[in-house]
Amino acid sequence: RLSPEQADAIISATHRPNRALFDLSVAIEKLPMHFMRKNEINKNLSIFEDTLGGSERLLSSPVPLFYSRHTARFISIWLLFLPFALYGQFGDSWNHIMMIPASLLISVFLFGIEELATQLEEPFTILPMQGFCDKIGANCDEIVSWAGQDVYKIPDEVIEQMEMERPELEMKSNLALLGGEVEEDVVEEPKKKRKILKKLLRIGEGM
Repeated sequence: RLSPEQADAIISATHRPNRALFDLSVAIEKLPMHFMRKNEINKNLSIFEDTLGGSERLLSSPVPLFYSRHTARFISIWLLFLPFALYGQFGDSWNHIMMIPASLLISVFLFGIEELATQLEEPFTILPMQGFCDKIGANCDEIVSWAGQDVYKIPDEVIEQMEMERPELEMKSNLALLGGEVEEDVVEEPKKKRKILKKLLRIGEGM
């Protein structure tokens, strides 16, 4: 959760999203983790910033007002002349009385579609944004509660085996430095050990 000082700084900022992103970047830099992980988090933060820019353009660039007015005027004129088209179709009813409810029903449908299009021009005004934010906050709190549960311990058998083979590998490496001939499989052996260790660490991070 934000401290009262951070909350006041974001509220008083001219552009609140940029201030929030700045606080996030500062918090990431202060995290006690490897710089490679920080870089990955910063990449996701950049993607978030790009998405924010697209959402702002969507909010600040609505459909021109002339479009909405022209559509409303066209529908009004079309519905005004609709009874003349339906007059002959309802000749069987008394004094063409059924033409009135039919015209009203069609008008409700068409004006409803026009109103729906107007609302979709600015979706952020009708979406439950506070509910979305509360859900994201709850998910973040759950992720934070998992801290300390991702510790992976390398099996003791693997550590013992590597400790037993290390002196032999170091001796062969020294021979290679002194110009002695070393078989190709001896040179590849340390690389294989490092690959196994990296796989174990990668498995531990995924647990």
